[in-house]
Amino acid sequence: MKFLHLSDTHLRQDYASDWFTHRIFTDFDNPTIRFRRLLASINPVDYDFAIVTGDLCHEGEASDYDLFRSLWQEHLGDLPYFFCRGNHDPGAAFAEGMHVEMNLEGSYIACHEFKGLRIISLDSYQEGDHEGAISEAQFQQLKTWLSKPAEKGSILIQHHPLAWEEPDICTRVPQGFAELIASSDIRAIFVGHVHTASVVTYQGINQYMSEAISFGVDEYDHESIFTNRTGYNSVTLTSDQIFYYRHYLTPHQSMIARMAKPFDNSIF
Repeated sequence: MKFLHLSDTHLRQDYASDWFTHRIFTDFDNPTIRFRRLLASINPVDYDFAIVTGDLCHEGEASDYDLFRSLWQEHLGDLPYFFCRGNHDPGAAFAEGMHVEMNLEGSYIACHEFKGLRIISLDSYQEGDHEGAISEAQFQQLKTWLSKPAEKGSILIQHHPLAWEEPDICTRVPQGFAELIASSDIRAIFVGHVHTASVVTYQGINQYMSEAISFGVDEYDHESIFTNRTGYNSVTLTSDQIFYYRHYLTPHQSMIARMAKPFDNSIF
């Protein structure tokens, strides 16, 4: 089984009204153009499905999510894709544009089965907060989903990382969440948010973070460097192995902006 891992596409039909994205992008090289370029480079027959780990649009309207879906259909046809909500995906617009239902607490969580593989989407969005959290209600639903092993195991997708070298960026989780993950049939965790590729373990399970489609970020002690780095990942899943490959559309990156720390996270 082979699938794509895409993340942080940050689509908009018009970036002029957004201070941050308008500042760092030109009309000739914005995230929507990069997304089109990426999709055009992919042959859908090479993959069984795709996952997209959040920030599909950037503080968008329902029409921006319509654009996401139409571009996908135009370039990849009926290739199935499973997604989660990011911190830049407003609930009402996200739900309307992606044709999904939110639960009673306003979160999008889902459990899909694909040829014996269970794909679970959690919602780490927090209103007014750049970083993520998993609610107690999601935790209880996750326990129910994981109570019976899936034929080919499970994968977990969410936007914010569960493990990261900066503790403040790690997703806040309820008591017992880590133990549940460790004892489950989850084979891998897939995340985005930080705009750089990495692999780290969480409760002994590999967490794979994808490069972003929109732009890259390199973090230093006193500043963040934003680059035109654009990438994605592909995954081959066998009965006992996971092979994870990085792909870059911009092999020679250049800086597009820099910001001194600390900065106002609300602009991201």
